[in-house]
Amino acid sequence: MPGNVAQVVAGRSLYTRLVTRVGSVLALSAAVLLIGIWISTQLAAREAYDRILSGSALQIAENTWYDNGAVNVDVPLAALSMLGTGDHAIYVVFDPQGRLIAGDGEFRPVIPWDELADGPLLRDGDYLGTAVRMAIIGRRMPVAGPHPWAVIVLAQTNNARMSFAQSLGWRALVVIVVMSVLTLVASMFTLYQALAPLKRIEEAIRERDLNDLSPLTLAVPAETHALVSAINAFMQRLAVHRATMRRVIGDAAHQLRTPVTALISQMELLQSQPSDTLRQRHLEQLRERSRQLGALVNQLINHAMVQHRSDSRLLQQVNLGELVRSQMTEVLSNRDRTPDLALDLPPEPCLVQADPVSLAEAIKNILNNALEYGAPNLLHVALERGDGRYVLRFIDDGPGIAASQWDRLRKPFSPRDGARMGASLGLAIVEEVMRAHGGSLSFAQTPDACFAVCLEFPAGASMTA
Repeated sequence: MPGNVAQVVAGRSLYTRLVTRVGSVLALSAAVLLIGIWISTQLAAREAYDRILSGSALQIAENTWYDNGAVNVDVPLAALSMLGTGDHAIYVVFDPQGRLIAGDGEFRPVIPWDELADGPLLRDGDYLGTAVRMAIIGRRMPVAGPHPWAVIVLAQTNNARMSFAQSLGWRALVVIVVMSVLTLVASMFTLYQALAPLKRIEEAIRERDLNDLSPLTLAVPAETHALVSAINAFMQRLAVHRATMRRVIGDAAHQLRTPVTALISQMELLQSQPSDTLRQRHLEQLRERSRQLGALVNQLINHAMVQHRSDSRLLQQVNLGELVRSQMTEVLSNRDRTPDLALDLPPEPCLVQADPVSLAEAIKNILNNALEYGAPNLLHVALERGDGRYVLRFIDDGPGIAASQWDRLRKPFSPRDGARMGASLGLAIVEEVMRAHGGSLSFAQTPDACFAVCLEFPAGASMTA
């Protein structure tokens, strides 16, 4: 109905959600990858240029020697040309006393005398306010003293290495962006194809006839199999409910047609009677017909109620003994005739999981049947506890039901014998209630010529589908 449809609010598209999340994951992955590549290119450029700087410093060190009490150096041009273009190279050479013997006098780096034995040392430094990278090498001289080292310091500005790292970084950025866009487009297409089964399910349901509640027969992926199974289970329950509703309506129409027609005919006959005596007789018949019709309508309503509640599974913990006691009190309070009554209950509570309304209706129907058609002198109700079960017996000294009729009277609207009126729904209601509670209805003739109606419950019974 329109009102119900309006309650379904369309949220964000599942496709949009998936694309957004995939795009977010790709963007985050691209950012992490770019940061990793940027750091890697910086380290790679630093390592490559440090090797070149160390190699050039070693060439200068190889051309440094001690002669006639002085340190001499011959700086090869190849050592400086290896550093490439775009950068400024500065070098200085100190003797073991720390005196400058060659190089730029304005470049005065701190000399780590105690670390010179460890080999070429690479340090960051400063030359006239410009950041430089330095290679420091000590060459041992044949002199006495605390520092027998001639120290060669070769420095280079960072322009070339920074330009090299940025070039690699921008190229990696372009590759990552292009691959991310292509991956996102491919993901969008893949997600669209992956969600296609949902469209097929939608079309299959939309094209269904309103009266077609048969299961959907579609080949669907495993991820949507649970959804289709839930839809099929819902349609099956809906079909059962609709069939129950149609059966109740059909039964009511069929059962009410004859008594309503008879009631109308009786009213017409009442109007045509000339004498008060005949009119009074027809009036009594009209009252009886009205009473029978009321009883029939009440039975039909109770039958429909039991069928509905058995499908609704309205369970709670019920004390079976207290429920029997309350129903006996209610039924007997409306009776003029009261036979010899007995109620035998165990001392401890007999608890079952049940629908108290439908179970009370079943007990009431048995008591009414016993008082209406049996139990001239005795009605004995006994509740016994057995092995994992409870047995509730209604025993009376009436004629009971012939064994040949036991199966027939379990069915609704079965033909009635003698002068008994109604729709034969009393025991049919009891049968449905017991089936819904996982129990059973049975009949028995006792050794002392009494008749027993027995209800058997599993202990802790629950209502079944």
